[in-house]
Amino acid sequence: MIISVFPNLNNKGVKELCGEIFTVLSSLNTEVFLSDKLKDEFNCSFVNYTNEAELPVICDIAIAVGGDGTTLNVSKKCSPYNKPVLGINAGRLGFMSGIERNELRLLEKLVTGEYEIENRLMLKADVLDENEKRIASYQCLNDAVISRGNFARLTDITIECDGRTVLDMRADGVIISTPTGSTAYSMAAGGPVVSPSAECIIETPICPHSLMDRSIIFSTDKELIITAENDLNDPPLLTVDGQEGFTLKSDYKVIISASDEVTKLIKIKPENFYEILKKKLIERRAQ
Repeated sequence: MIISVFPNLNNKGVKELCGEIFTVLSSLNTEVFLSDKLKDEFNCSFVNYTNEAELPVICDIAIAVGGDGTTLNVSKKCSPYNKPVLGINAGRLGFMSGIERNELRLLEKLVTGEYEIENRLMLKADVLDENEKRIASYQCLNDAVISRGNFARLTDITIECDGRTVLDMRADGVIISTPTGSTAYSMAAGGPVVSPSAECIIETPICPHSLMDRSIIFSTDKELIITAENDLNDPPLLTVDGQEGFTLKSDYKVIISASDEVTKLIKIKPENFYEILKKKLIERRAQ
């Protein structure tokens, strides 16, 4: 079995944690691969190095070591190749992680096959120019956010579905989320928490200047057409999973639909979504 490891060395203690991970994986007779950019960081005789772009191609399983952002980033790299990802939490919340840093003994289950794979819905966000030409396309695991520019001015946002206007509002922006992303920015903006096993698209306004501030749930066979207009010198921004951005002109359209790609997350522990929700979001915040 080939396992590619993607560590986020910006997280505290990740380098030391990776040393422990490599030791466990070596004892399980797996082939471990790292990016060749990390050769100077690790001195392990049983670790192989290759071009970073090859890591999701050659592996059977990918391991992301870091927080939720790391797991999200690695999952998006692996989804085109249909490779499953295990997140090992070395961050704060670790809602997408499969195990914690003190549970490395569970890595044995990767070899014995004692795990499940959760298929997570992804969204596709296409940007069309004034001539209806696609000029940008993104894959989203958490969310696509259309927000105001640099100044505290409201943005005029219109959302259409099935040829009809669903929303026409002034707001700081709008979040279009997957169920996976429902526990991220969408939840912070007052959106619903949705089980990742659900198949739906969640729309949540950001500080709308309206009495209508509720989320709307769409089925995955729907396509949302979004336009946004702001001050000419301060255009709105499309942000995808908090990692990629695109400046929008007033005559551009953002088309949101369910993606053909899915993210595969490895689930080793028997906890279900609601137990994880209680442990990580409710109990932790009460401490």
